[in-house]
Amino acid sequence: PQEGGEPGPPLWIFPLRKLTPPLTRNSPDYKTDGFQPSDEECREILEYLDGPSFKVLSEHHTPTDSYVILHDESTPWGIPGSPELRAVHVSRNQENRTFTADSTDPPLYPMAESWLLARGCPPDALPDLDVRAAADEITRALETRVRRDGGRFAQVDRYVGDGFDQPETVVLLRSVDPKVHPEYRVLLERHDQETGTHTLREGGFATREQAMEWWSAWEDGEAPPLPPVASAAQRVATPAAPAAPGPSTIRPPRR
Repeated sequence: PQEGGEPGPPLWIFPLRKLTPPLTRNSPDYKTDGFQPSDEECREILEYLDGPSFKVLSEHHTPTDSYVILHDESTPWGIPGSPELRAVHVSRNQENRTFTADSTDPPLYPMAESWLLARGCPPDALPDLDVRAAADEITRALETRVRRDGGRFAQVDRYVGDGFDQPETVVLLRSVDPKVHPEYRVLLERHDQETGTHTLREGGFATREQAMEWWSAWEDGEAPPLPPVASAAQRVATPAAPAAPGPSTIRPPRR
């Protein structure tokens, strides 16, 4: 209330994004007590990721390394479509008492796991989240493949659309090996708020233009079914525009 007891202006002038899934746990502990950062960049990374908005979803620690997946609770007030996840790897040098730190913000949970596995996290070391229930066997199998084959594809674009009644995340990938067809893949994750489950589906596109045509239809809420990867591989690929090295500026879905 303002002075005099009158109600003040509303705290939030924009609608809050739905946090999907609602996975807040404890604050992170990167096991760096008694260690010094190896350089200023590592110091800044952990100072930022030690903020109150970051909560641990899953973690695994060894005497030399920490592998952590975080949920960023500040994303409702950030840029629409931004990922809510952070994967963090901290490596400790016991002899020199120093540490290095690196992180990324993947749009999908199995992509966070894949990033950590590529940095030495033992398979199956990260605990399963009981609130992240796959709706079917197709989802479980595809998530296993995303974790395993993360290094085979580069991320071109992403949008975490958790402001919808049924939150959706869409990711555009490009094969690192240009001989792999279809060269472009779209991953679509959908959450069912009523059942607390999610599905993950994959589509294959011979060119970036074809993938972006589907994406534009998705933005308008009129996306056709994702084309099966096998059928896309049978189509003759035409020259594609170079993929961006990271997420580009796709406008938010018009829904």
